[in-house]
Amino acid sequence: MLSDLEHNLQRIADGVRAEWGIYVKFLASGDEIALNADTPMDTMSVIKVPLLVELFRRWDVGQVDLDQRITLQTGHKRFGTGVLRTLDDGLSLTLRDAAMLMIIQSDNTATDLCFDAVGGPDAVNAGMRALGLTSITAVGTCFDWFRALGAEMDASYAELSPEALFRKGYPALPPQEAAAARERFHFDGRHPFGLSSAREMGRLIEMIVNGECVGNADRAACDEMLRILGLQQFTSRIPKYLFGAVTPHKTGDFGPFIANDVGLIQPYGRPPVVLCFFNRRHRGIWAHLEDAVARMSEKVWEYAVSVAR
Repeated sequence: MLSDLEHNLQRIADGVRAEWGIYVKFLASGDEIALNADTPMDTMSVIKVPLLVELFRRWDVGQVDLDQRITLQTGHKRFGTGVLRTLDDGLSLTLRDAAMLMIIQSDNTATDLCFDAVGGPDAVNAGMRALGLTSITAVGTCFDWFRALGAEMDASYAELSPEALFRKGYPALPPQEAAAARERFHFDGRHPFGLSSAREMGRLIEMIVNGECVGNADRAACDEMLRILGLQQFTSRIPKYLFGAVTPHKTGDFGPFIANDVGLIQPYGRPPVVLCFFNRRHRGIWAHLEDAVARMSEKVWEYAVSVAR
């Protein structure tokens, strides 16, 4: 029964010290589970899915060229996840390459290249409002977020340019001081990377599945976005226990406080299931937070397969 599944998800969520926003929708039946699903949460890198959508929306009307070539420079490089920050200046990549890396490796350098291409966070927000999604908000670029984190450690960082920040690196604080700064930065809640309720992010995923969020090239563009999401290389959450399942998805992290994951699972021969797991303010072992997402995904998968028979 669906109520049993909801009970199991709540039980797993209650087993870790974190706040949750959970939304699950079975597209075959329309059945939903919503646990604190309308509270805006810090998306971290999950906000890259709305950015991907806006990139394709602008490609559809000829405002961006996915084949445009970009020459990588130091000023483009960002801290955190991804490989572009480790590569030599002068590398030539397409905007399509950047979109791919933004999703499958959560590459922050690639993400800000995509933000540049669409016109920044405000353009993403306008696109989401046009789709009727009022809680999905890109608060700033990757650079904005990393500079704000640096300023938590040293106020002078608030004045640095992108190139200066990358060249300087973060202050060389003792490990305990650096950890305390990260904790303050998260728990004061002033600098989310993005915001969304679990329900609205789930709705955006559903719109991608149904080919409803781009325009003239809806189906082809949405299929391409699903293909990109399906190449995700971080697999320690939704796909972890789903051997052989198709799981297009996108993670969003700020360890050890946040381990988000949103996407789809595809039961055999049935329409997919939308899953959105947001969490925040976690205290404890980050691997346990990740595993809670993985175990909840496993329960959803077991239920989906059972009703598909």
